[in-house]
Amino acid sequence: MGTKSVREIVETAIRAHLVAQTELTGVNVYKGIEVATDALPALVVNCGQVSNPPDLPEGLGNYLCTVTLELYTSADETSALSVHRDRSAGMLGAMQDLTGIKAVFTSQGDATCYDVSPETVDDGRGDRALGTMATFSVLVVLPA
Repeated sequence: MGTKSVREIVETAIRAHLVAQTELTGVNVYKGIEVATDALPALVVNCGQVSNPPDLPEGLGNYLCTVTLELYTSADETSALSVHRDRSAGMLGAMQDLTGIKAVFTSQGDATCYDVSPETVDDGRGDRALGTMATFSVLVVLPA
């Protein structure tokens, strides 16, 4: 594991999982809040909070991460609302694939993912974009 932060590990794995989804083909998937370019359609994966999980001993590499996915679609796209809703469904469906998410973490070798739990989903509209923000709790353990 070395010098990678748990945030970087989680964002990288979730991003890789989302990029592999055919329902999200054509969507630019970024990680973190350091997005330099944000060409629409865009999906930002951000691990904004990391804490020790309740009921698990501290100091053993267990982390409960709050991951926010922010999906944006240009309001100027043809059939923008239906396209955005289809993308949102693809994003939310991908996050229900715990087996696929676990496999990505395993293939990257930096952590093991034990669970992904949905927390909230909010839709909104900006000046020129439709947006969906979904929050998930992701339970991971780093190797000893």
